[in-house]
Amino acid sequence: MSDRFYTVEILNEPISFGTISYLNSVKLSEYAAQKKIGEHKLGYLTKEDLYFKIDRGQAINVDQAYIKDFSLPDYRATRNLAVNERITIAGMSSRFAFFDCDSSIDFSYGNFKDEVNFKESIFSHGTLSFLYAEFNASSIDFSECRFHSHKTTFEHASFVGSEVNFEHARFNGAGVSFVNAAFRADEVNFKRVNFGRAKVKFNFAEFGDGAKLFERIHVNGALFDFRRVMFGSGKVDFRRALFGSGFVTFEESEIKEGKLTFRMAHFEGGDLSFRRTDFGKDEANFDHADFNNRSITFEGVTASTISISNSFVRGNLDLRIKKADKIDLSHSYLYSITDLNFLKQESLHVLSLSGVRNLGKIIINWKQNNVKDLIERSNVSDEEMANQYNILKSNFSTNGQYNDEDHAYVYFKRHEHRDLKKKALDQASPLLKPFVHLGYAMRLLVFDKMGLYATNPSRVMVSMIVAIFFFASVYILFHLLGIGHIINSVDASDKLDVIDKSLYHSAITFFTIGYGDFYPTSFSRLISALEGWTGVFLMSYFTVAFVRKILR
Repeated sequence: MSDRFYTVEILNEPISFGTISYLNSVKLSEYAAQKKIGEHKLGYLTKEDLYFKIDRGQAINVDQAYIKDFSLPDYRATRNLAVNERITIAGMSSRFAFFDCDSSIDFSYGNFKDEVNFKESIFSHGTLSFLYAEFNASSIDFSECRFHSHKTTFEHASFVGSEVNFEHARFNGAGVSFVNAAFRADEVNFKRVNFGRAKVKFNFAEFGDGAKLFERIHVNGALFDFRRVMFGSGKVDFRRALFGSGFVTFEESEIKEGKLTFRMAHFEGGDLSFRRTDFGKDEANFDHADFNNRSITFEGVTASTISISNSFVRGNLDLRIKKADKIDLSHSYLYSITDLNFLKQESLHVLSLSGVRNLGKIIINWKQNNVKDLIERSNVSDEEMANQYNILKSNFSTNGQYNDEDHAYVYFKRHEHRDLKKKALDQASPLLKPFVHLGYAMRLLVFDKMGLYATNPSRVMVSMIVAIFFFASVYILFHLLGIGHIINSVDASDKLDVIDKSLYHSAITFFTIGYGDFYPTSFSRLISALEGWTGVFLMSYFTVAFVRKILR
């Protein structure tokens, strides 16, 4: 509630404002925290003065006037009309008017036509009702109004015009309701509205195809409810909005077409829910936002893109979406649990984790969520790709997902290899480029193809067997060419042929056993030395990979 209040003194003197004259006037004094902060003189009209104009179908002009206890239900009662009969008001201009009451100000079931201008008007305590009101005008203006009513309701109201404008309005009561309201305008403007500590309800409201502007709004109440709102087409803009510690929900709302943006919005601490929201064909943008919420959920969401880049996410983030082309978390700080463990592989096409600072835990499954394809489709440089896999590697290690960690590590190293090769080639002279290619080809063969960067001991074992047979083939080839032989040094009687001798010598050389019963000659000596080194290397490689698996 506001600490502001007003005192009214009726003066028996006329007053004029331009072309408008009033026979009587009032002195309106405004106080804040028991201190007088302003004083205004306004024209004085009774509610019967307005009823008289309604009777004759005249447009109402109460600019800079003071009116007390205006009530369309009271008007119907004094005219013996049905309780819900619509009352036509053929134009309403009330710039800087002051509507005062003992209990309520009531425009319910009013039918406003031609002109609707409440700009800078003040509505005092009690309740304010525009229940089932219909506004039909090119411009419907409530901008800079101050709603001091305990409860302000526009429930089931209908706004039809080129613009609906509440810009810079201030609500100081306990509740604001636009439940089931219909906005059919080219632009709906709630920019810079301060909802104060009111519970704000827009649930079941329906918007047309124009722009919906909520930029820089302030919300400090316990509830900001946009459940099951139909936003139609056109952009929905909550940029730089400030939300307090209350519950903010857009559950099951639907945007037919048009970008929704919460760019640079700030959330103080309550839960934030977009559960089962349909963002349509365009992007839902939360870039540079600051989330202090306990939890943020996008469970069951359908969208083209959900972008939460360069943001601070301090609460649990549920991204178990139903369907999206892309989720972009690049350069964001994730402090708690981020759940990306959606149930179907086809739920997401691209995941971007470039530059993420993961200070919490990302829940995702390499195989079930098809992580490799999600990252590869991001179409970024090898350096950025390596960075994303490295983030996942560290996360899987923390989570105890060691098989997934191995997968992420392999792709981290592969993209790192490609990036380093590209940079080396860019810096090398044309003469040295073939050697750069050769060097990186050898690294690829040894570290990747032969052992998947020490993540797969079985592959290292297969590589060892292949190496033994490879060197045996070389010994056989050298024997046939007469440039190297395997000689029996102890007159063995087992009568091994050249193939048997070559395989046997290759195996004992590879494992560095060194019985000495067979030895190489000529060029086969050089190959034997190379094989001995290869054997030592691959056995060490196998030991590292095997122990790594066992210890985890």
